[in-house]
Formats: sequence, structure tokens, C-alpha cells
Amino acid sequence: MSSNKIDLTKEKNIIPDLYKDGIVKVSNLFDQSFLNEIKVAKDRIFSEYPYGQNDNYEKSLDEVAHGGNYPIRNLLELDPIFKRLLEDKNINSMAEEILGKNFYFTSIGMRIIPKTNHILGAHRDYCGGLSFSLLLDDISLNEGETFFYKDSYKNPPPMFVNLNNFSSKIVSTTGGVGDAYFWFPDSWHGRNYNLSNKKTCILILNIENKSNDRKRINIYTDEKNIKLTLLNKIFKLLGNDPNSLLKHFLYCMLRFKLFKKKVEDEKIIYSRLILKNNFSENFSYLNYFKIINFKKFLKALVAKTIQLSVGKNLFVRIKKIIK
Repeated sequence: MSSNKIDLTKEKNIIPDLYKDGIVKVSNLFDQSFLNEIKVAKDRIFSEYPYGQNDNYEKSLDEVAHGGNYPIRNLLELDPIFKRLLEDKNINSMAEEILGKNFYFTSIGMRIIPKTNHILGAHRDYCGGLSFSLLLDDISLNEGETFFYKDSYKNPPPMFVNLNNFSSKIVSTTGGVGDAYFWFPDSWHGRNYNLSNKKTCILILNIENKSNDRKRINIYTDEKNIKLTLLNKIFKLLGNDPNSLLKHFLYCMLRFKLFKKKVEDEKIIYSRLILKNNFSENFSYLNYFKIINFKKFLKALVAKTIQLSVGKNLFVRIKKIIK
């Protein structure tokens, strides 16, 4: 039985808008009965894990929301209802259009944001994937919502940029229960504080193309070790270092300029398909470097030099002392 209220294959603007902005909102994706089952499962899980889980999937006993949230990391083991998301025809059709056939779901989890003044600053994750978020509570501004900078996935890492110049491009994942967002994880994004007295919850699903080697959920039993080509090895080195300016620039140059067709044909790791006849897929060397703030670049360069000189652990301790 289908849990969908709409058919995204008939929505002509969804994918072009996603490629243009790096994020797109979809309302009324699921019917109410399916959402009710999801909410019942969410409430039951968080009654058992009120403060989320640690990295080993064990019950956290610490009420302090380290990182500003209470995460649940192994949803598929806790309730079978969540596997239906992996079988959902709309999510699968979107993934195939953007990543090609034989894509993989690499993680699924949910998190509660309690009242907190913690803000997760703007950052980017690995290149070339597709992510999906589902709101499991009504979420307004300043209630722990994720925020994105539109059309930022081909920009330098945000630590090298004056983000004040891009405030007009911010879009927040607010909405009602059941509202969904598809987004690119290499877009600039962060998470706002929650100033309200209510806890808010969001579910996140990550998807990568067939060349990925990070299948972290146990639904795949026929995995085979694929011998990586040279280009795959290069992209594996470049595509998952979000704060490296040099690696991200090289990634963009190879992906969008030098090996555009080869990456497309071979579904190279950390890459999405190119949307045909779409201007937003163009990459400009001039625009890339024009965005970089020289003072931030110099600061990052000095910090990296010190870290290499004294070691990462001592560098972190020095930063704490300075703050």
C-alpha cells in the first residue's frame, strides 16, 4: 500500500529547483496514516532513549545536549516502520534521477532539539550526495531548525567566506509535521538554537551513488568489493574533506570542467548526475575565488600551520585557552 499523497515524477520543478538552490521543500509527501505511525514510533523510541544515543547506539544518560541535540542513530533496528522510507517510490525516484541507478542509502537517523542556545555554525558535508529531511514536529524559526544557503554547493568552504554577504540566500527548514526537504549535503548549512520550551524532532536520510563505500546501514547483504579506478581514488581523496579549500577547488575543477563526462558516465564516488541544460551546473573559476575572504583565508592558513607544527591535540587545547 502506497504511503504517498503525491507523485514527484509529475512535479516538473522539483529537481530543477533542487539543482538551482541545493534544497527544495515538498509538502504533503506522505498520507496522514503513515505519518501517524512514524510519530508513534518516534514517541516510543524517545521514551526509551530520552537523551538519545551515544556513538555505540547505547542509551545516553546525559541530559546535557552535547552538540545541541539528542540523536537516535539506528532507526531501522528500533522500528520496522522506518524501512518503508527506504522503499518509498518518491524518495527512490528522486535518488535515481540525481545519483543514477544502484544508489545506496548510507544512513538514517533522527534527532530531538531541546531548548538550547547552541548553534551549529555553517558548514558543508561530503560532496555529491543527496539527503532527505522529514519534520516530525511543527517547527518555526528559532526552534532548532536547519538553515541552508541557497546555491552554495559549488562555493568555497564557508570558513573562507564572509557569510554576511550571503544572508539573503538563507532558507530555513521550517514547516509542519510531514513537510519534507531534499537537499545537497555539500551545500552550506547549519542548525539554529531552540529558544522555545518545546522539543522539536527531524528525521534525516542520506543517499550516495553506486561507487560509495560507506554503507552504514545493514540492509545490504550482497556487498562486493569493487576495485576503484584511478579517478575514483582521486575523488575519494577530494570529496570528503569539507574544510579543505584546495581539495574542494580541485574537486569542482575535475567534476565540472576537466572530467565532466567521464565522472557522469562512470558514476564516480562523491558525485551527482549533471542536470541537462541547467545553468546552475556551470562552474566559474572567477566566481569561486571572488567569494574568498582574504582575512579568513589568512587566518585559516596560520591556524593550519600552527596545527601542523604543534599537533592537533595541543592545538585544540591552545584554542580553548585563547577562548
